[in-house]
Amino acid sequence: MQFKIVRHRDQQGIYHEGSTVQCLRRMREVSPEFPEGKNVQRVVAKFDRVARELPADVVSILTPEEREEWAVWREKQDEAHLQSVAQYELDTLAESVRVARMGLSNGYATTTMESAVSIRKEVRALLRVLTEQGLMPEPVRGRPEKDEESEIEWLPNFATLGTPEFESYQRLLEQHARRKADPKTVGIREENAITGQSS
Repeated sequence: MQFKIVRHRDQQGIYHEGSTVQCLRRMREVSPEFPEGKNVQRVVAKFDRVARELPADVVSILTPEEREEWAVWREKQDEAHLQSVAQYELDTLAESVRVARMGLSNGYATTTMESAVSIRKEVRALLRVLTEQGLMPEPVRGRPEKDEESEIEWLPNFATLGTPEFESYQRLLEQHARRKADPKTVGIREENAITGQSS
């Protein structure tokens, strides 16, 4: 059994992988032109590329051996995807976490307890790997330094204009710019906004 991702060609003639996977089964087909039979490949089923489990209709078509082949194919696809995105995700993780933290603190984003537990689990696992690889610095004794947001360089707003993601990140950028320009005044305005007082 061969599992083939359907590709599409754009107007520039460049091929792109689509979201459909074809199940190609090898079989020997007899016809008037080939009375002794001819080895061919035929599409016997299709399923979504990101599916973690085979659909019931596909399961009913594939043999047990072919389903095992799909499991191997799925594992290889996952490994290839991880290899293609891991470095980018690691390089941008600190910025993503910082934006998420500030968005949550300022009420621009929300989450659930279930999601929070998952985040904690993955963060702990990542810190453990960093420690095992000798990438975590030794803890500094004494009082931790205050986090200065103005010292951190912000990335431009790459979200699509007009989307909630764009508006949310834009508010953070504007708030950061005001705080950097006049930290004391911004702090008073934010405190007044919380208490309902006028400056």
